[in-house]
Amino acid sequence: MINQKVKILLNTLLVLSIFCIPVISFGEIGGVLTDGDITISTIPKNPQPYENVTIELSSYATDLNRANIEWRDKTGVLLSGYGEKQYSFTATGPNISTVFNVTIEPADSITVINKTVTISPSEIEVLWESVDGYTPPFYKGKSFVAPEGVIKVVAIPNTIQGNKGNLTYTWKIDNSVVLSASGYNKNSYVFKNSEFDSNEQIEVSASSVDGRYNATKKIEIPTTTPKIVFYKKSPTEGILYNNALTNEIFMNEDEMTVAAVPYFFSTKGYADSELSYKWQINGESITTPSKKTEITIRPASRGGSATIGLTIENLYLLFQKISSQLKINL
Repeated sequence: MINQKVKILLNTLLVLSIFCIPVISFGEIGGVLTDGDITISTIPKNPQPYENVTIELSSYATDLNRANIEWRDKTGVLLSGYGEKQYSFTATGPNISTVFNVTIEPADSITVINKTVTISPSEIEVLWESVDGYTPPFYKGKSFVAPEGVIKVVAIPNTIQGNKGNLTYTWKIDNSVVLSASGYNKNSYVFKNSEFDSNEQIEVSASSVDGRYNATKKIEIPTTTPKIVFYKKSPTEGILYNNALTNEIFMNEDEMTVAAVPYFFSTKGYADSELSYKWQINGESITTPSKKTEITIRPASRGGSATIGLTIENLYLLFQKISSQLKINL
């Protein structure tokens, strides 16, 4: 009986001793943080040469405002102090890397974290063209894009040395990734312009396979309404593309041929069967001439004027239709 009481007493003391063990908090003994507990990012994500860049530390595991942080590069200490989570600088020229070493001493940890970030500014040029937009011979420049026109965009990573054939491209249109156009060595993107947007917002990112180089570029491609430009056609020299006819001209010849050129329409040639030509004289429709892009004027008498009207329409695209007029003083 006594032995049983002794056992009960000993068991009671054992239980009490367990609950009386002092509790030591994680902060009092210092927690153990790892390199992955602190992340480092740059703003912008892919800096371009000579651009202002901010490097930023963040963590959900520790309060970096209480941490002692030191920033260094090859020249020495750049910034040091408690809560110095950010460092800003101007990026170097293209393909010149800058390495930063960051030492973090959290207030609630026995661990010192060392982070390294390398900034390698890279550029990428983005060129675009209207694939099917028409312009006449000797036109200086490129065709603009009409609604529903086809556009080709090409990325040229002209400062990513030694990696031009080892790049992965990500294309976005209006901030949405185009999966079918993105991928390894896919440096071009062909698409049809929206008939409702006044411009197309295109973004491309290029990344080297080894991850050392990254570049991003955004461009806006404007949409232009097609237009009709009238030219005089010489019997000996052909269409005089160097002298567009304005809204009103004077006719001194007994006969004059006027040629109409549809700028920026989606077609392979301005006489192509895709385009419909409807001519008018003084508001009255006339039979389409045998050469539908040209009309010949032969005034029966002098004095007065005649107004030539023309409507050109793409038969396969709803939003490519335009009308124009030319007044001829006889």
